[in-house]
Formats: sequence, structure tokens, C-alpha cells
Amino acid sequence: MRSLGESGRRDLGPTARVALDVAGRGAGALLAAVSAARGGKAVHPCGAVHRARLAIDGAPHAPQASDLLSRPGEWTVVVRFSRSLGLPRPLPDLLGASLRVLDAYGEGRHQDVLLVSSVDRPILHHVFVPAGDVQQRPYTCALPYRAGDDRFLIGLVPDPSSPRLSGTDELDRLAKAASTGRLRFDVAVARVNGRFRPVGTLHVGERMSPEVDALRFNPFNCGGGLEPTGVLNRLRDYAYPLSQAAWGRDEHRARAQETADAEVRRLAAA
Repeated sequence: MRSLGESGRRDLGPTARVALDVAGRGAGALLAAVSAARGGKAVHPCGAVHRARLAIDGAPHAPQASDLLSRPGEWTVVVRFSRSLGLPRPLPDLLGASLRVLDAYGEGRHQDVLLVSSVDRPILHHVFVPAGDVQQRPYTCALPYRAGDDRFLIGLVPDPSSPRLSGTDELDRLAKAASTGRLRFDVAVARVNGRFRPVGTLHVGERMSPEVDALRFNPFNCGGGLEPTGVLNRLRDYAYPLSQAAWGRDEHRARAQETADAEVRRLAAA
């Protein structure tokens, strides 16, 4: 895994770097304060983590400079679905889907992708849209990635052939659909002004233990030619570590983070 905080600043002038430092640390401090007040994650406080399998097709329209997205192959994945703001049910919320592709670039070198419910329309897939079910809407990274000269968005689009079952809430319905072995999403890419086109399939499997919900995702866990780009993404590179560090200062929560990390290491080694 890697962080782009320093390398992502090298192409900026001195004044821009100072402004980025101030804005990034301010955003991080705000999220850290929210995390401390909540006694947990600043956003996406509660969710459910599932084992999954990612199959990449090698589609010709995939960004060719990304090893992960352009080359046919299969990887073990953990995917966390969550409510972003923690609004009371049955109100819809911004739903998140966070993926970790285990050992995507070698042992311990994972790829994280963080997505939020949206719509599959040009320009509008930069916008977050509430949903009441994990299969209701496509998900988007909203902020661009780059691979070589390509700039694009990554998305997760529900497969209409997947089972949609009744349940007490969106996570219960998710677990029931996953238990059938037929819950699938298209992993897709879109040019900044285009629509999502599939490059692979995410097969969602059984739910993991509740302890894994403490897993910490970061879009700058990346590699293989694929990385977030742009000033807003650089701000996230400050905000995520500060927020997660504030959440982990409590001894109980720090142990939960360690337990989640250990579970994922065991899954990767299996």
C-alpha cells in the first residue's frame, strides 16, 4: 500500500503546496473531531463486510495502464456496505461500497476503492444520491483516478439478474441476497464525461464477522499504475489518516482495528 500525500504535491508551486497543507489539515482535523465525538468513524459509521471475488475481463475499453483493471484475472476481495451519514431508518441515506482487492500487486499490497451511491449519467456520477437498498443505485468514486494518460471514474453497478429479497433493512437484504451465491455487481469505468462500461464482475459472498467492520479503507492504498488524481483527492490524503488516527486513540477501538486487519490477513493467506 502507498500514500500519495508527498508525491502528489511535487507538481504544485510553493504557494499551492502551503494552501493544500492548510486545507488538508483543516479537513482532517474536522473529520477527526467528528470521529472523536461519535466514538467511531466520522462517516459510514456502521456497515457490513462481505467476502467477494473480483473477476476482471480484460475489456479493450479498460484503462490499459492499470494492471488491475486491464488484465484478465481473479482476486479475493472484501467489500463493506454502509450508511454514510447514519440517518435513522427507514430514511434513505448515502450508501457506501468500499472494496479492498487483496494482494492486488503482491503480498500485502492491496487496492482500495471507495464508492458512494449515485446515478449513471454524465456529470451526475460526480454527485452522491441517497438510496434505500444496496442494489438500488450504481456507486461512484465521484473523484477521478488516473492510469497513464487516462482520467476516469470507477463504479459499481448492480446486476439486474441478482436476487432481490425482503428483509428488515438494507444490510439484512444484502446478507440474504449474498447467501444465494448469485449477488453480482459490474465493476465499471467511465470517462469523466461518459457513462459506466463494465470491465469485470464482483461476486459478493458471505458476510464476515462483525469485528471486520472496523477495517480502515483509504483510496491511497493503490498501485499498479492506478491512483487517485486532482486537488480534492489530495485533500483526502490528509483527511483519512487523521480521522482514522482519532478513531483509533481509544484502546477498545484500536484493538478492533487490529482484529479487523488480522482477519483480512488471514483471508488473504487462505
